[in-house]
Formats: sequence, structure tokens, C-alpha cells
Amino acid sequence: MQDQTRRHRAEHGCGAYTYADGSLLGVVAAATGARRVVEVGTALGYTALWLAHGAPGATVDTIEMDAEHTDLARAVFREYGLAGRITVHNDVAEAVLPTMRPGAYDVAFFDGFAPTTEVVNDLRHLLRPGGVLVAGNLTLAGDRAVERELADSDRWLTHRFGETALAVRR
Repeated sequence: MQDQTRRHRAEHGCGAYTYADGSLLGVVAAATGARRVVEVGTALGYTALWLAHGAPGATVDTIEMDAEHTDLARAVFREYGLAGRITVHNDVAEAVLPTMRPGAYDVAFFDGFAPTTEVVNDLRHLLRPGGVLVAGNLTLAGDRAVERELADSDRWLTHRFGETALAVRR
């Protein structure tokens, strides 16, 4: 799946990258006993597959703004027999997240270009207390607002590694 995404990126000239630590997402989904997962940044579906693999009983809502990527991801999910458990929303996260049920998600994963405080707060709102956020691409943001948000110990218990943060909603 990573090779497929790299080939697509070269041909399409887009910014679709696979999250390097896909197995981490499977472990987080398994460790939390996730039943519902939300993801921002589907690309071709690599990380949604890991999330579904780690939590075999879970449903995954994944958001992708590129219509071509949405179609390709849906085809991948059908190929892996997971189309019934993974729903792809084709729009920007800022439009989709507010329409989702608050407190209903166990795990959230951000792998869009760079997280904004608006999206991080929307994901927090969707997570149940004790739910886990994995936020990638923190170094791409250019400002430190998201890092300050995730460092708020009244709202999150956070561990940072590289450009990724692992945060538990308080």
C-alpha cells in the first residue's frame, strides 16, 4: 500500500504520503478497544486500513478532500473487504467534523497537511473522555498553536515524538 501511494504521488503530482508508523495506529486502535475511529486525511487508505485492522469490530470514518483520492480509497477498501466498515467523507475536515456525533469516538487520527487548532478542537469534541488522538505533521504548521493546545494538561495528556503527538482527552 505504501508503494502504491508513492507511485500515485509521482503520477498525480499530489501530496499523498503514507504515515510512516501505520502499525502504531493499529496498536492504538487495539489497545483502546476502539469501536469508532475518525481520521482526517485518507489519501489512498493506508492508515484507515491499519486502524480497521487493529480494531476488527470498529467502524472508521475517514475524511478526504481530494475526490480522486476518495475514489481510490473506496476501491482499496472494497478490495480488502472493508467497505462496510470504513466510510470515506469527501470534503474538508472543517465541514465534516462538526456534523459528527460528539463523544462517540475512541480514537482520532490527524494526517492532513498540518493540524489547526480548529480541527484539533473538533477532534477533541468527538473523542470520549479517555479517547486517544494521534496527530501527525505537527512540524508543518509553522506556528506553535496546536502544540500549545496539546500541551494543555487540563485538556490533554500528551506525549510528543518527532512530528507526531499521542494525546489522551481529559
